[in-house]
Amino acid sequence: MKKILISIFIISIFGFISCKDYEAQITVENKVHNVQISGIKYGDFYLSGYLIPGESSTTTIRVEDKNDFPMENVIEFYMEANGNKVFLKTKEKFKIDLEGNITITITDSTEVINPML
Repeated sequence: MKKILISIFIISIFGFISCKDYEAQITVENKVHNVQISGIKYGDFYLSGYLIPGESSTTTIRVEDKNDFPMENVIEFYMEANGNKVFLKTKEKFKIDLEGNITITITDSTEVINPML
């Protein structure tokens, strides 16, 4: 009986260790005048639903494999103004390290592309 309890204890420790999530924080700020941005993504990670000018949103991204870091992706989002909506991607890729924090500010001068064109 003692061997069974020790085995269960050891297995539960390995299970606990292998379930560790690795994380980083991404903050997105909307500094574009008179424009809302929505559907904001960093690679496969959804960051925010909707930001009006001057707003920011912080998201913690979690992965199971620390080898997923460092990550480098563009920011994808929809820009909305005066009833018009366009899908855009930043030209710049943003790099984030394991347990790192990054603030990405979308401004009037942020270089973007429209992949639909």
